[in-house]
Amino acid sequence: MNQASQRALLVRPLALGVGALAAVGLSEALRSGLLVAWNVAIFGGFGLVCWLVRDVRFASRFVLLASPVSSLLGWGTLALFTRGLESPFLAAFFLEVALSAVAMGPRGVLWVTANAIGVLGLIELLFGFADGWPLLLLEGGFLVAIGGIAAIVAARRESGERALRTQGDELGARLETLQRQLEDERVIARVGENVARLAHGLKNAVHSLRGFVGLLEPQLDGSAGARAALVGLRTAIDELEKLARLTLAEREATSAPPATASAPAARPSEGRAPGTATPVLESVEAARREIVRSAPAVEWMLEVRPVGAEGHVSLPAATLLELLIILMRNAVEAMRGEGRGRLEVEIDESLARCRIAVLDEGEGLESEALSQVFQPGYTTKPKGSGFGLFLARRIVEDHGGSLELASRADKGAVARLELPLVSAEGAGD
Repeated sequence: MNQASQRALLVRPLALGVGALAAVGLSEALRSGLLVAWNVAIFGGFGLVCWLVRDVRFASRFVLLASPVSSLLGWGTLALFTRGLESPFLAAFFLEVALSAVAMGPRGVLWVTANAIGVLGLIELLFGFADGWPLLLLEGGFLVAIGGIAAIVAARRESGERALRTQGDELGARLETLQRQLEDERVIARVGENVARLAHGLKNAVHSLRGFVGLLEPQLDGSAGARAALVGLRTAIDELEKLARLTLAEREATSAPPATASAPAARPSEGRAPGTATPVLESVEAARREIVRSAPAVEWMLEVRPVGAEGHVSLPAATLLELLIILMRNAVEAMRGEGRGRLEVEIDESLARCRIAVLDEGEGLESEALSQVFQPGYTTKPKGSGFGLFLARRIVEDHGGSLELASRADKGAVARLELPLVSAEGAGD
């Protein structure tokens, strides 16, 4: 119950009390007896009770409908002893209709208007329907007109309130999303700092390794095996140094301020290679081969719908492969390295969407874990980092897709990946 409704419940008995005091000055019969006191006690008291119990469970709807009827009967009683249909207290009927427009909906306005007309008819009935027909029709017509206008006003008010509630819900949802994204960015920033420190330390360690290789080289014999081992060691050191420099360069590029205020820098993952069109099935087969090599005890079944269909997505091949390996590796770990996994690929040309499902036969996930599984740093595995699914979802969303994780009805879990299809000639055609 809103504040307007609560105020209307309190205004009714108070206004009736003020009207009763005014009625004493208009009617000699009311001054000499206890009729005014009984009128206020019965109808005004009932109105106060309605106001007092307005927050009681299951009572709010009743009091909204009963309070105006009680007030109309009170005003009708005063009008009955102050010249009937010619009584000035009948103006309070229009007050009741106006209050209903503020505190109730269109149906409530019609309810109050109908009861007001009914009370008018009851007053005229008590006077015997002698000469009051014209006045009854006139006042009834006014009530119908005022009630219709009030119903329109109430309908527009309700429509505006619904629009405001909808906007409030949308703004609340947007704020919640922004808060989640801000927290994700904070976690990524902390991880980025740790990665930068690791890369810097790795670069320093590479220089030390080069020195040790220089010391070891004179001590080795000139055999082909020793030379091959030395070349392999130097290649590995070069790769480590390249990785460290690349990591530091990426961090410097992403932490640099934007060139202009009107063109803020995008996240690194948002950069899509123009013209990219990666075959989906090739990446699925490559991911399956990779996972089978690392977990041969897991058997993977592949289903493609429609049979023989081939689709392309805008993700680079290496990115799509990384994404699929993350999902399939999670499935393997859920099955503890053995069991049966299933890959379902659906190419929906009509909607230009590609759907990939990765199903496992593990223990599944509880509802609490499902609500947090995409949060950075959250993991259900003892040695997990908590960033695999988070990064996977970021990759998918940056390319206009979606990623969901759910428990299966029988056992296990399913990861559902959806990406937009592109033409084979290039992304975005």
